[in-house]
Amino acid sequence: MTGQAQELTARVVAPGEMEDVVRRLAGGPHAMVAASMRTRELTALARASGGAFELLIPSESDARLISGPAARLGAELVGLITTLEQATGATPPDEPPPAVDMPPLAPGELLALAEVIREGDSERLDAALEELEMPGLPWWVTQFAWGAEAILTLQLTGGSGDGFATMLHLFTDGWGRLHADADDDLTFQPMTTIEVQARVSAFAALLQESSDGDD
Repeated sequence: MTGQAQELTARVVAPGEMEDVVRRLAGGPHAMVAASMRTRELTALARASGGAFELLIPSESDARLISGPAARLGAELVGLITTLEQATGATPPDEPPPAVDMPPLAPGELLALAEVIREGDSERLDAALEELEMPGLPWWVTQFAWGAEAILTLQLTGGSGDGFATMLHLFTDGWGRLHADADDDLTFQPMTTIEVQARVSAFAALLQESSDGDD
């Protein structure tokens, strides 16, 4: 890989070399972007080194290896967000619906509430909301009950094997992130498409910083 490339290049990876390409990309600081949709999955593997990046994007028919200057990696990963929204048919608004003021939910409480929603029993639902001291039913809980349109996972692995991961949910009415506090109670942070794109761009910048420190 040349670190001085100014333009993006792309080629199809032959099946026989796929294992070697994956091993090489994962051999140092690297990032994985995984999207789980209702009917299929998309996983991209990226590495930045020497001022350049490589991005492996498998598809149902083949796998493309995209290379270019590291400064362009963020834009390439952001493009996956648009692809994801188009693939699921979701059309998040510029601003997600307003959040309902509600207490954090334990994972079991959220799953139990989702089950009541799917059953469609309004009396049980009212009782559950009263028990949980919730003034109303948040839009994202209803859509969580029936399943997200997609779940996007960003995972960064440093040269020493350490790293971090974050998970974002794409619902019909918008993006968001489930956040667990120290007691594992959950809250939901709605996000706009622009905020998701900014997080992905920052993620690409962190990969570059990690790679610079490993060079």
